[in-house]
Amino acid sequence: MDIECLRTIVARHAASANALVALGLAMDARVRGTTLDGDAARRTEAVLGELGVSGIVASANAVELAPVLASIRVDLLSGGKLLSERSASAQALEASLRQAFGDVSAGFPALFKRLIAPQLADLPERLDAPGAAFLDIGVGVGALSVSMLRQWPGLRAVGVDPLPEAIAQAQSNVRAAGLEHRIELRTGLGQDITDKDAFDLVFVPSAFIPEPHVRAIVQRSQTALRPGGWLLLAMVNPEPDTLGDALTRFRTTVWGGTVFEKGAAQALAEQCGYTDSRLLPGPTGAPVAFVAGRKPG
Repeated sequence: MDIECLRTIVARHAASANALVALGLAMDARVRGTTLDGDAARRTEAVLGELGVSGIVASANAVELAPVLASIRVDLLSGGKLLSERSASAQALEASLRQAFGDVSAGFPALFKRLIAPQLADLPERLDAPGAAFLDIGVGVGALSVSMLRQWPGLRAVGVDPLPEAIAQAQSNVRAAGLEHRIELRTGLGQDITDKDAFDLVFVPSAFIPEPHVRAIVQRSQTALRPGGWLLLAMVNPEPDTLGDALTRFRTTVWGGTVFEKGAAQALAEQCGYTDSRLLPGPTGAPVAFVAGRKPG
């Protein structure tokens, strides 16, 4: 068994965890006498439908559902506690979750350098050139930027995130990596950046960013890129089976992110004036894909 087999096994079992989250949200609403709104309601109901339990959850009363809901909470929260920092505080758990998301992303740059960048005209040469620059939208705890700079020793990065708590974690991680002189961290929204002709690559993780923001970021990023620079838009790639598809869409909606329908992300890049756009597959076993587009010039 190699690391790709391990990734596939983890992804398969992660689907069960996400199914429990969807069930828990639906049951919690029933127990509280509330309703889920908008996309969250639609995505949750789709998962319940694929599991074949929509009718059971809808017809059961709060007294019946409460202990079942409690069992889900016990499993998920105890698991989170075991794998997080040794603290019961919500703040520490949030920090641990942000770090976990960051640690996942840290594995991407090596794959990007090996498999994706060579498919994008002159990008490897650009990232190796003196003065090369990378813009990390939604930088989170800085793990992806740190990993990018380790793959390209001459690269510098700017990371932007709206959460001050995430930026504080990123600053700590960047200091620990000894990369303070190569990474600039900013608190703010990606669509509000004012840089012009400054970057060779912009990375946008749409699964964590609301759709109106993604659209504005993709548009604004073209100004921030140098002529001939590349946008890389990461997006969820629905699973081939219907339950996997429902769970992927549910998870992304819970995260507050964007689910692009087939062809929509590439169409967005083209509408914003990017050229040479293409759809690129993600790592084996991961429900992610990428749309790349190049700034003219």
